[in-house]
Amino acid sequence: MDNAVSTRYRTAWATCALVLLAVSVSVNPVPVFGSEPEAVSNGAEVRNDDVYPPVPSAPEAAPGRAEPQTAGSTARDRGIRVRSRAALVIDMQKGEVIYQKNATSPFPIASITKLMTAVTYMRMDPDLDKRVSISRQDVYRANWTRLRFGEQVSAKDLLYATLVASDNAAARALARASGLTIDAFANRMNATAASLGLANSRFTEPTGLDAGNVSSAVDCVALLWTALQDELLAEVLFAREHRFGTNRRTHTIRTTNRLVRDRVFQSQWESMGSKTGYIRRAGYCLVMRARGDSGDDIYAVILGGPTSRTRFTDMKRLLDWSLKDSGRPAGVDG
Repeated sequence: MDNAVSTRYRTAWATCALVLLAVSVSVNPVPVFGSEPEAVSNGAEVRNDDVYPPVPSAPEAAPGRAEPQTAGSTARDRGIRVRSRAALVIDMQKGEVIYQKNATSPFPIASITKLMTAVTYMRMDPDLDKRVSISRQDVYRANWTRLRFGEQVSAKDLLYATLVASDNAAARALARASGLTIDAFANRMNATAASLGLANSRFTEPTGLDAGNVSSAVDCVALLWTALQDELLAEVLFAREHRFGTNRRTHTIRTTNRLVRDRVFQSQWESMGSKTGYIRRAGYCLVMRARGDSGDDIYAVILGGPTSRTRFTDMKRLLDWSLKDSGRPAGVDG
C-alpha cells in the first residue's frame, strides 16, 4: 500500500474512532475477565452458562414481513434488524460509522482471536518456509483440525490453515513456531493489542477456544484492518480455498465464511477479507471487509449471533443496506 493510500485510511480510521466516542452505546453486561477456559470433551464444547449464558435463538424473519417497531429502535424503524449481541459497520473511505450496536462492549470472540494470533506472529519477522511438526498438544482437544500428530507443515501453510479453515491445531503450532510457549505467546498477543490501542481486548491463548479471549466490535474492525495491511495476511484472508502438502498427504481447505464460499451472496459487493468464529459462550461471530461496486470500503462485525444462519443473514443484510446506491441514514444505532 503506497503512503498516500495508507495515510488516507489511517485518517479515516481515526475519524471513525472519534465518531464512535460520540455515539451513544447501549449498555450491555460486561463479560467477566479471567474466566475458566472453554472445556472441550470428545470434540464437543461443554456447556458452562454460569459466566456466559448462551445466546437465545431467534426465528428468521419471514420474507417481506415488516419488523415490529419498538421504542428507541431506530435501526428497525429503517428496516434493519440485527439479532447479534453486538454489531458495527464502518465506511473507511468516508470515516463514517454507518451502524452500531454495543460497539465498544467486550464479548468473547471465539476464532476471531486467530487474527491476533496471525498479526502477532507476523510482527516477529518469521521464517515462513520453516517446517513445523504438529505435536500431540497441538491436536489435543483441538475441536476442529485437519492436521494430525507428526505432520510437518510450513509456517506459511499454517497461516492459511489458521485463517482460512480456522484450524485450531494450526493456530497452536503457529504460536509454537514463534519460539515461545503458548502462555508467552498469549502475553505477546496482549502486548500487540495494547500497541494497537485495543482497549477492550484481552487474549488468553491463540485459538479462540477459551472464552477468556474477548474484544469489542470496534476493536475487531481495527484488528482486521491491521491484518490487511500485511501483504501476505491480506492474500490469506482473501482466499476462498488453499491447497498444501505435508510430509504425509495433501490438504485442500476452504473458507469457513459462507458469504465468501458461495459468491451468489455477493451481489453488490466483494469480500476483501474475513474471519468467522464460534464457541458456545461467544455465539456466532464474523468480521469482514467488503468493497462495493461504487468503490465504498466497508468493515463490518457481528458478535454473538444466535445461530450460524443468522450470523450470515445479518451480515449480508447490513452489507447490502450499507452499500445501496440509494441514500441511507447515517449513524444508525441498534
